[in-house]
Amino acid sequence: MRYPFTLYKVKSRSDTVWHARFWDEEAQKYAHSRTTGIPVEGKKGRRREAEDEAKKIYDEIILNLNQPKTPPFQQTITKTANLPLVQYLRDFWTTESEYARFKRDVQKNPLSSSYIEMNYEDVRRHVEPFPGFDGITVGELNKAILKKWLIWLAGRRTVRKRKDGDNYILVEGDVISGRRANTVIQSVRVAIRWAVDNEELENDPFRKLGDVSSTAKEKGVLSFEERHKLTTLPVSDFQTRLIVLLGSFCGLRRGEMRGLQWGDINNGLLFVEHNFVDNEKLKKPKCNSVRKVPVTSDVQKLLDIARKNSLNFPQEENSDYQELYKKFLKSYVFESPRKPGQPLGNRFFRYAVKSELSQVGITPSQQKERVLTVHSLRHTFITLAQLSGISDVEIRALVGQKSEKVLKRYSHVPQVLDFDKARKRIESYNQNIKKAVNE
Repeated sequence: MRYPFTLYKVKSRSDTVWHARFWDEEAQKYAHSRTTGIPVEGKKGRRREAEDEAKKIYDEIILNLNQPKTPPFQQTITKTANLPLVQYLRDFWTTESEYARFKRDVQKNPLSSSYIEMNYEDVRRHVEPFPGFDGITVGELNKAILKKWLIWLAGRRTVRKRKDGDNYILVEGDVISGRRANTVIQSVRVAIRWAVDNEELENDPFRKLGDVSSTAKEKGVLSFEERHKLTTLPVSDFQTRLIVLLGSFCGLRRGEMRGLQWGDINNGLLFVEHNFVDNEKLKKPKCNSVRKVPVTSDVQKLLDIARKNSLNFPQEENSDYQELYKKFLKSYVFESPRKPGQPLGNRFFRYAVKSELSQVGITPSQQKERVLTVHSLRHTFITLAQLSGISDVEIRALVGQKSEKVLKRYSHVPQVLDFDKARKRIESYNQNIKKAVNE
């Protein structure tokens, strides 16, 4: 008889947890998989605790298998396994699915409606049309079918709307990128692994399947000189300039800039407490990254200008001044003149970056080549902060990132490093070492 169980790790978006696969002597295979609930942490990954928990689970499985009636978890497996795959996936990506309610009510980390809608649309557009999924149930899904789907998916082409006179027509574009394909794959993988974790399926067909190979272009960043120019050039539009400075000097995300209210600015600090997302309105920052960010003098100057020019700022003191001022503090820094009470749209933020970087001398074609976007401003802040000598711990506190791994993805030091200065510093350091040795 083989060892009664083996441990393996399952990684989710939030953490990595030990799972166990249990040997079935009658079937002559590892037929049951369960989560131990023990996260992989520390030097030894808490493996010993996971083994102890797996032993308890194994005893329960043996006890259940010896019962004359069908074990409860087997009944669940049969019910879920018999569901049509596409129907299961469509029901999974809804705001009131068991998965969505668990994230919202138990983990207190609700899925955004846009994220749920995106995955639902991926199922509709890139899962349902695949001929290999016709008529199969959740339990019939296996690695062979998934591999054929990945081949089919890798050849899918994008479809976009193009205006043709007064009407819009659908135009087929390039093959979808590997990164986009992997996003689609994730919409299925998450749903299947949820069923496996809940013991509704015995085996995970995605195990060791891998992703579609992708070579995403690295996000571009501004150099020290380019960012400095943004503080010295004449201001033609204080709102567009403020957007670029808040991103590159304070590290704010686009949604955080859209959700920024005048009451969030006090004593040289930005209290990043809001994030504005279309269809969801005002919510907490991404990953609940509420934080304080210091405001530089250049940013403060523009904030003062924007404050005085705000549509809601009370111009004269009168009997209603205090009430008007309280109302002003709850208004958006980037309030839309066309939609009072709403911030400017995403399109304006893209225009702001394009316009301001063009003034610096970076043409639209160069911006595209260097992959300079609104989110590049946040990458710029992190990269230049590291080169300025600010520690990673401090940077993570300023930008609201809990993971050092994520911070590394935002760092692009080689793009802006002055190699001549670096060479001189290295040579100077070596000379000092030689002097110390000779002495």
